[in-house]
Parts: sequence; structure tokens; C-alpha cells
Amino acid sequence: MKNLILILSTILLLGVFQEANAQEGGYATVRVFDCNKSVGLGSGYISSKIFIVYEDGKTEELPLLGYSDKNELENLKTVNATINRLKSKGYFLIAQYTTGDQGNLISDYTFLKQQ
Repeated sequence: MKNLILILSTILLLGVFQEANAQEGGYATVRVFDCNKSVGLGSGYISSKIFIVYEDGKTEELPLLGYSDKNELENLKTVNATINRLKSKGYFLIAQYTTGDQGNLISDYTFLKQQ
């Protein structure tokens, strides 16, 4: 019985420490506008691009080519390179969501910073 209590206590403490470490890292959010024409967003328009917001509030904006069959592969390469760059900085992809239709897609990626 004592061994069972010790094992369960150890598992519980490891879980608490892992959760605390994960929360210290923070999140980065990436939004990809992959559009064949400007997308209405509030009162303005957004052309094809990638926005990144880091856990410290810093932002980054990367251009994409306007959506077309000809540019689709190049844009995918740019998105892939961005995801790989975030991974090399210690981020781990935890969620992805896409809305819209072909030629008018908005994708969100959420990354957790590993410590």
C-alpha cells in the first residue's frame, strides 16, 4: 500500500511540474492568409501573408505570393519553412485550424514554447 501511495504521489508531482514548465514557456500564434484576392477583415483588407505573435508580444509579418495554382507550392514551402523555424526555436505545434475555401483560406497555428 505504501508503494502504491509513493508511486501515485510521484506521478502527481511529475504532472504538476510538467504543467508548470509548460505554462512558463508561453504560446506563439501564427495566422496564414492564403488568398487569391484581399480578404475583408473589419474595415480593411489583408493580402496573402503570414502573421506571427510570440509569447513576449513581439510580432512578425512574412509575405506570401497571391494565391494561384502557380504560387500554391511556393506558398506552402514558405509556410513549411516558417513552421520548421519555429520548431528550431523550441516551439511545439499544439493546434491548427483552417477556415474558408480554396483560394480564400485562413489558417491558425498555435505553438507552445518548450523550456
